[in-house]
Amino acid sequence: MTNKTTMPGTTRPIGILARMTTDQKIGQVLMAPLDPETYETMIRRFHCGSLIVWSPKADTQSVPSLIDLINEAQTVTLQERGIPFWMHGCISGLGWRPAWLASAARNVGTDEAREAAAIFGRRWRAVGLHNLPEPFLNVPLFPTGIMLHWVTGNDPDVVARYGLALTRGLVSARCGSMAQHFPAHGATPLDSHRDFPVVSLDRETLMRNHLASYKACFEAGCTTICTAHIGVSCLDPDPAHIATTSHIILNDFLRGELGFRGVTIADAVEMKGYHKNGPPEMVSVNAVNAGCDSICMCNKESVEPIFTELRRAVDDGRITMARLDEAVVRNLQFMDWLGILDGNVTVSPEQANAILRNEEDNRLLARVLAQE
Repeated sequence: MTNKTTMPGTTRPIGILARMTTDQKIGQVLMAPLDPETYETMIRRFHCGSLIVWSPKADTQSVPSLIDLINEAQTVTLQERGIPFWMHGCISGLGWRPAWLASAARNVGTDEAREAAAIFGRRWRAVGLHNLPEPFLNVPLFPTGIMLHWVTGNDPDVVARYGLALTRGLVSARCGSMAQHFPAHGATPLDSHRDFPVVSLDRETLMRNHLASYKACFEAGCTTICTAHIGVSCLDPDPAHIATTSHIILNDFLRGELGFRGVTIADAVEMKGYHKNGPPEMVSVNAVNAGCDSICMCNKESVEPIFTELRRAVDDGRITMARLDEAVVRNLQFMDWLGILDGNVTVSPEQANAILRNEEDNRLLARVLAQE
């Protein structure tokens, strides 16, 4: 997705784009929760191009049911629009846990951390997931902030080296990665789940201690990023802008200066930071125009108003068809890189179980994830 070794061609995505209706294009930029009671509505009515599962608590019993649910949902989307959706998120029944890289940084070198990430990548793909929500590149400067239980460490060099190892491991397993939260949510004491954070660092410090790791991961093939609902005055001085709605940050800086070529995902619309300048459906229009290619929604109630407002914005010209097409193609290119664009997405529970029970993999993970 992000460099010459991973960037797919555009022939197949452009061909699919030409067959899509406007509603299908709008749906392609929506990431909705995977729910057994509502997934058909998300697919048939709102044409959602990606779905999310977020279950970081250990629960091995959920893995077989997750496989069945994803297979069922993929069958519906293939019947409905002829292409699959891509699946984002995390589930700890696969041996993974938040901040596992912090354990890796204490226990092993970057080579073994990369091998562990490849194991997680194989396990993600084995159960029908396509994008793991890491590397977590925030370098915390305060004892408060966002998702501190995910932190890899306080040393920018450690965060960068192990984040790069993780990215390389996932890429080797043909599993997507998501660098978060861009740019530099660790550099503010406030959490955008509950507040309106602003990063006040100068550009030189920001680049040296918080953003060099992103550029390295992009060059290694990182496929997606998660935007931060924060102001970053040294990158965009407009106080009304958060990174999620800043064209300067998401285009001029992210894609121009840092060279990112993947899918830009707006962090969850339910977070307070997303509501800084209005209701989430209106902010979503701004986010798409700023450069977001996917809008993450963790609550099913968020989907209809955002779909409806994006449709209105396309109809009245607030979102151009050229911008919408650009976002859709980036999603389709990611799916092409994953190897699922032809609809080959059904996963085998038996094969998944064999991958999860691999003794050599489990021995390595036990060493990497060992707690003090």
